[in-house]
Parts: sequence; structure tokens; C-alpha cells
Amino acid sequence: MPFSMTGIGRANGQIKNPPIKFDVEIKSYNHRFLDVSVKAPICFAPFEEQIKNIIQEKVSRGHIIVIIQQDREILGTRFEVDKPLLNAYMTLAKELKKGYKTTGSININTLLSIPGLIKMSQNQIDTKSIFEEFKPILFKALDEYLAMKKKEGKNTADEITKSLDVIDSQIKIIEKLIPARNEYYKSRLIEILKEFNETFDKERFYQELLYISDRTDVTEECKRFCGHLELIRESLKNDMHPGRRLNFLLQEMQREANTLSVKANYLKISKSVVCIKEEIEKIREQVQNIE
Repeated sequence: MPFSMTGIGRANGQIKNPPIKFDVEIKSYNHRFLDVSVKAPICFAPFEEQIKNIIQEKVSRGHIIVIIQQDREILGTRFEVDKPLLNAYMTLAKELKKGYKTTGSININTLLSIPGLIKMSQNQIDTKSIFEEFKPILFKALDEYLAMKKKEGKNTADEITKSLDVIDSQIKIIEKLIPARNEYYKSRLIEILKEFNETFDKERFYQELLYISDRTDVTEECKRFCGHLELIRESLKNDMHPGRRLNFLLQEMQREANTLSVKANYLKISKSVVCIKEEIEKIREQVQNIE
């Protein structure tokens, strides 16, 4: 059963050490190839490739966005004073005041304006253990995402099957119309023959008749059409990611439909071919959303 290329899955949970709540959302859109992007807290930056690999093991095509949010910062910020720098400034200030008889005082605003005096750093924390504790939340969102893709894939497969049934019925109609079409052309030829005298070349005429019969025979096209229909049904039933194969089969079906239209040269058959082409286009639109 195929999977849809579009879907969404969400999950949330809290890890114990440190106690942080995470929200995860995985969503995807149609795309010719597989493209995974991750929007995560800075502490998970070293694990983005691992997150992408987890997704790629389950999905073959589509533009997938993984969004991870947290309720508070993991890497706490710490501020420190560069004491050697401060001491140097204070010493210089005293020397200036004493040596050049300057006036004024140094206050907190003056100190805070000294470039590089206040250093900002982040607390050291074991982000690997946090990510390992977080992974079950990610897998939960992934399971929900895949479940939705499977459900949507089944709905799409059902719609495709309806179109396949319509095409199958039209092929059967064409096969039944072929004897009527042949009889029609036979009658027309007999009428034309009556207008000729007996001096025309009968052998050449029958050769041309055989040539025309061969050129207008659509039996093989109908058989190939039925074969393509069966292959699509098998692919929908057995393949997990049949998208590319279905696109190829649709190209072949479109080619057979065009040949049918040209060779049949019969109004009733042409109506069936038009119906077949409409259903092929419907299937093509559906297949664009299948992995």
C-alpha cells in the first residue's frame, strides 16, 4: 500500500534531567526527491544529521520539515568579569588621575562600557544524554506522521483504483466495438467497389485492404493496456513506494491511448479513448502525491 507524500505528525513529552518539555512537529509536502530540513534548538545542532537519517530510513520522497521546540533554554548563560582587564583599567585610571591631576570618578556605567570586560559563556551540559532521552518523543511524532501518510496513501490508491476500473470498462467497450467498426468499413468498401468497373486491379486492391486492416488493428494496444492496468494494481497493492514506477506506467498508457485514437478512426471508439485519457490525467494528478 503506498504512502502519501504529504502528512503531519506531532508529539510532546518531558525529559527528566534536566526537566525540559519538548514539542515536535513533522510535516511534508510534495517534492520530486527527498529533502529533509531540521529546525531545532542550538543544543541539538550536533545531532541534525542523525535526525535526518532517522527520517530518511522511513521516507523516500518529499520535502520534510522537522520542528523541535523546548519550554526553556538548555544551555544556561553565565556572565563573568575579565578581572585582569579590569585591574589593568583601574591601574591606568589611578595613574592618569595621579600623574595628570585629572578629576572624576569611575562608576558602574563606566565599567560596563569597557569592551570585553564582561564575558558571556554557556554552562557545560551533556547534550548527548539529553538527545538520547529526547529521541522517544521524536519517534512518537514520526509514528503519527507515518500513520497519516499511510491513511492518505490508501485514500489516494482507492481513487486511482476507481479510475483504473473506468479505463478497464472502456477498453472492454472498445474491444466490443472493433467488429462493428470492421463491418462498417467493409460495407463502405463494398459500396465503393460497386462504382468501379471490372477492369481495376483486384490483387492490388486486396493487398491495400490487408495493409489497412493491419494498420487499423488495435487488438495489441488493448492487450497492452490491460497489462499496464494490472501492473498498476499490483504496484498499489505490493509496493511501499510506487510513485516513480506509476509515473512510468502512466507514460506508457498515454502512448497506447494516443495510438488507439489514431488507429481506431471510429467515432464511438474515439469517445472511449477520450474518456480513457481523462482518467489517465486524473491518475497522474493523484500519483504526484504518492511516494
